[in-house]
Amino acid sequence: MGKSDFKNGDGEEERSQEPVDVFWTGGWDSTFRVIKLLADGKNVKPHYIRDPGRPSTESELAAMRRLRELLENHPGVSGQLYESKIVSRYDYPAVEEIQEAYNELIKIRYIGDQYRWIPEYCRHEGLDSIEVSVESDNEFLRKHYNDEEYPFGVLFQSLEFPLIKYSKIDMKEWCEKQGFMDVMELTWFCHTPTKAGSPCGTCRPCIIVMERGLDYRMPLSARYRYHLRILPRIKGFLKRYSRIYAVLVKTKSELKK
Repeated sequence: MGKSDFKNGDGEEERSQEPVDVFWTGGWDSTFRVIKLLADGKNVKPHYIRDPGRPSTESELAAMRRLRELLENHPGVSGQLYESKIVSRYDYPAVEEIQEAYNELIKIRYIGDQYRWIPEYCRHEGLDSIEVSVESDNEFLRKHYNDEEYPFGVLFQSLEFPLIKYSKIDMKEWCEKQGFMDVMELTWFCHTPTKAGSPCGTCRPCIIVMERGLDYRMPLSARYRYHLRILPRIKGFLKRYSRIYAVLVKTKSELKK
């Protein structure tokens, strides 16, 4: 499939009529990337990997349906939004090489397991590359996303990071100027929504929303939970000790077998 107009955020244009493969979750960052491509006249092929154990899956899918409806009729869009390819993370096989590289990487620094199963998905689908939307605040990825050394080269060789130099505020300001904030306000961000379908206020994305100047999107109850959170702080503490956390992740993985 085709590549985007920006590769890894360096601003070098790559003209192509083929759609840009984008990992789209209905969240702020990936939706901004979809909007930016469509506004620039690029065609977009979204991909979504359904995780049966992820509480936010249905909320993300519902958000993408709402977003698609708005984008397909938005006057600022000139590119075509293709149908999303939606698969389960268990629809394709694990790749031992990628699994081993991921286990090595989290001994250095914890990163989410999507950096294991997205490369596995690309390998299975024969995708040379797919865009993942990671903003500039991720210092570790900013430093290593272009590394070819092991284990980075194994995990990141099929991933492109076009937003690695953008902040959430940068995205917000661009959307305000271009008339896309009505779309962005429908994005979803919480990983563990409440039974009522509201943001929890304690998961990592909710914390980012609270700390990146977007707290107006949080209901009052979620703001209270954010200030009272305990378990996420314990998990965050463990992640600072990468080798210990890597052992816990490996043990959890083995228990699932």
